[in-house]
Amino acid sequence: MFEIVPKDFGNNQQKYRPRHPKFQPCSPLLNSEIVDVGSYIGEEYGTEDDDAQLDQSAAAVRFVLLPGLKCTCDKGNRGEHENGKRDDQRWMEQLDLSQPQIPVRHDVTGHVHQYYKRDSEFPIHKLLLKECGLKYTTLMQKQLAQKIEELPQKPGVYMFKDSRGDLLYVGKANKLKNRVSSYFKRDYNHNRGPRIDLMISQIADLDYTVVSNELEALVLENNFIKNLKPKYNVRMRDDKNYIFLKINIRDEIPTIEYEHQRLDKQAKYFGPYTSSLSIKDTLRLLRRVFPYCANSKVTSKPCFYYHIGKCPGVCFGKITVEEYKNDYINKIIQFLEGKQLEIIADLKKEMKFYATHKQFEKAARVRDQIYALNRVLERQKLVYPSKVDQDVFAMHCESVASINLFIVRQGKLIQKENFILENTRQVPQEEILQSFLEKYYLDATSLPKEILVPFVITPPLIPPLQREGKRTPKITVPVKGERLKLIRLAQMNAKQYLEAQSDKHLLEEARLLASLKELQRVLDLPELPARMECFDISNIQGTNAVGSMVVFDYAHPKKDQYRKFKINRKDTPDDFAMMREMLERRFKHSIKGEERREDKGNAVPFSLPAWPLPNLIIIDGGKGQLNAAIAAISSFQFPIFNKIPIIGLAKRIEEIFRPLQPTPYNLPPNSQALFLLQRIRDEAHRFAVTYHRKLRSKSAVASVLDQITGIGPAKKRKLLQKFGSAAKIRSASITEIAEVVGNRTAEKIKASL
Repeated sequence: MFEIVPKDFGNNQQKYRPRHPKFQPCSPLLNSEIVDVGSYIGEEYGTEDDDAQLDQSAAAVRFVLLPGLKCTCDKGNRGEHENGKRDDQRWMEQLDLSQPQIPVRHDVTGHVHQYYKRDSEFPIHKLLLKECGLKYTTLMQKQLAQKIEELPQKPGVYMFKDSRGDLLYVGKANKLKNRVSSYFKRDYNHNRGPRIDLMISQIADLDYTVVSNELEALVLENNFIKNLKPKYNVRMRDDKNYIFLKINIRDEIPTIEYEHQRLDKQAKYFGPYTSSLSIKDTLRLLRRVFPYCANSKVTSKPCFYYHIGKCPGVCFGKITVEEYKNDYINKIIQFLEGKQLEIIADLKKEMKFYATHKQFEKAARVRDQIYALNRVLERQKLVYPSKVDQDVFAMHCESVASINLFIVRQGKLIQKENFILENTRQVPQEEILQSFLEKYYLDATSLPKEILVPFVITPPLIPPLQREGKRTPKITVPVKGERLKLIRLAQMNAKQYLEAQSDKHLLEEARLLASLKELQRVLDLPELPARMECFDISNIQGTNAVGSMVVFDYAHPKKDQYRKFKINRKDTPDDFAMMREMLERRFKHSIKGEERREDKGNAVPFSLPAWPLPNLIIIDGGKGQLNAAIAAISSFQFPIFNKIPIIGLAKRIEEIFRPLQPTPYNLPPNSQALFLLQRIRDEAHRFAVTYHRKLRSKSAVASVLDQITGIGPAKKRKLLQKFGSAAKIRSASITEIAEVVGNRTAEKIKASL
């Protein structure tokens, strides 16, 4: 791949600036056998006079060859014709790919030439041969090389960025300098693949964060990948939707619920679960085997579950909290940790004890628990005759990667989970699995004694496995026996799950496309409504009035393009005027060229990227809202605006109102187009109501103190803690107020109140 980069010839030589405004990478030359660098650059810059263009560009020409290619380089200086005259084409650089001789990783990384005036000498610099190290300037900017030299030998997280500042990759390292430097050493890991080589060719800058240890680096890297979604990082699909079962130990009555994040350090978590259905099934099973209470405090009234026999009565004092913790919560924790056989052994001892002491009701309750638990164990597949604890991982890769996990506890398969990893094209399977295991065990609550994987992963160290006070699991690659059969079964499950997800995705896409085509047909639209925008108003008697705009692209929500509007003109309940104001402000952003805004009374021109126009506008409301929207769009003297199809969707019986048509149109109740319109309308309503509630909550806690300059949240909080209300502050003396906020601020408060 060729790339043109600016060349500085020093203070004593003339500097030339390229005619092209920006240096952009040229297309890769993979099929060419002989390349004329001069003509190639001339074509890229759009000129036929190659030499003239090169003379003016004064650029350094560099090339990056893909891994596995080999090349030889022939220099051709200015030649002479047979009549002795100098050749018009003074030089040519050829890359002969048809006769490979020198491996790329040992060959040159670039050729630097200097171009002077035509009547001057035209020297060609020697080829830059740099076998290793970081200081070869033809592959990276000097500023980047300097940053790499200054990296510390400490644990941390590094982030590679391209020339536009976009994030390419986030990685962790035990020693930042060694890890980052390895990317730019040609004799290091030459089998890393074209994907990483392509990423390296785009690196223009880097940032880094130093942490205390490698585990902290892994946590920070995981957070960056989730939030920033770098281009070249492998990441789990929908990892924010994974669920953890939570036991609130610190509550008076420990409660059981589920959450998406592990935020409470004092609670006990189990998971992660990839399906909400599986965790709900687990909770139902737990309540059947070990009935647990829904209340968090002891009161005088029993909870709902006590009346249906699903609570032991701790909520109103039938049993003590200590009994509840020992007989129920601790056993639930054991159950979730996969220690069912230990639970059964303990329950049998309890039943025998109660029977011996003639406490037959308690013995019968324990007997029922043993029976229910045995029913659960009967459904679990026996994998090993011995009490073996294993996590079994296998994967299947296509456009994305699917990882199947079998959780084996005490020789039985108690749980199966499936994970989808995206952005895995051209990534080695070992790297995918290594990345997944690090992130999985960062959140996993229980560790097995052994981890089975289908192939060797490097490096074998997984920081989250080294937990204080716990034995580090052994990572094994089985080659025969029951372990190998279990790996193959997991691989089959991973493949079937990926195929099922792919089929589900294809069916969903087909359904959405069919709904768009149906919408185009029933509304007689000139083109497929690829981009649809829906607008809604939310207010209470005109107060805190807001508007919302949601965008759907090919029936998928584009949340980064959602917009919310705070209504400024109306403070009375007039939805039509509010709708008109919102539409006028929205379409003002689609006017190309210079726009104008009011800034302290003066019109100030400024340029903004125009918002794309929709293929269909949906108004949440009936004929009145639709007419207000049409009036707003018609106020702009642009013919294209008036050509945008627009409809109103009324909630009462889902009537569709169209311009210039007195009677509404009704779609069939089972219409896919109607389902799509309802989904878009409901999303616009949700977005508007959420913003309205936020403003309403903010105004509800407003105080007269907010209007006094110099009173911020901290001083306001101190004043209210001291006096209790604004009325008491008003009646207090300046001396009393000054004790809290000082004399000058106290005088302002008294003057304002």
